[in-house]
Amino acid sequence: MIRINLLPKEDVPRHVQIKLPPVASFIPVFVAVALLGLCVATAFIQHGKVVKLQSDIQTARVESQKLAPQIARIKQLTQERDQVDRRLDAITMLDKDRYVRVRLMSELSRRMPANTWLTLYQEVNPTTIRLEGITFSNFVIADFMRNQVVSSSYLGVDLDFISRGTIGDIDVLKFGLTAQVGQPTTDVATGM
Repeated sequence: MIRINLLPKEDVPRHVQIKLPPVASFIPVFVAVALLGLCVATAFIQHGKVVKLQSDIQTARVESQKLAPQIARIKQLTQERDQVDRRLDAITMLDKDRYVRVRLMSELSRRMPANTWLTLYQEVNPTTIRLEGITFSNFVIADFMRNQVVSSSYLGVDLDFISRGTIGDIDVLKFGLTAQVGQPTTDVATGM
């Protein structure tokens, strides 16, 4: 088939050649598309993490609700243990000085000379006691004071007063002493 073109030159259709711009001009577009893709991918990843974390939170809430009675019981037991500990501490404080007075009285009794009787044993403060008694002689009072000083239970035994008196028809000496309580080297009450 033969073709004849009778159209004037201006009307003749031209072959249009499409010329692409250079590849370098598309680089900003590629970068923009890559950044957009990266943002979309990050959004999907973050959305997945948020969904997973929300699921974990919901699971933790359910587990917390299941464990709530046990947690309440543990708190109650902790409070009860604290109360018991406080009570035990109070008992320990009371028990710490439990045998002190027994030890002091035992030591006083062991070192008391014959024919000496105590009429008063008073704790003035935790470290000082006051004694009053009766006997027949000044020498017995001196022996009594010396015996107490020799023991480690009493320190600084001081004579407060001596007075003459009678019980029935017998002449006696009434005396008063003040002593500081010391720490013994052996425990008289327990025998150690």
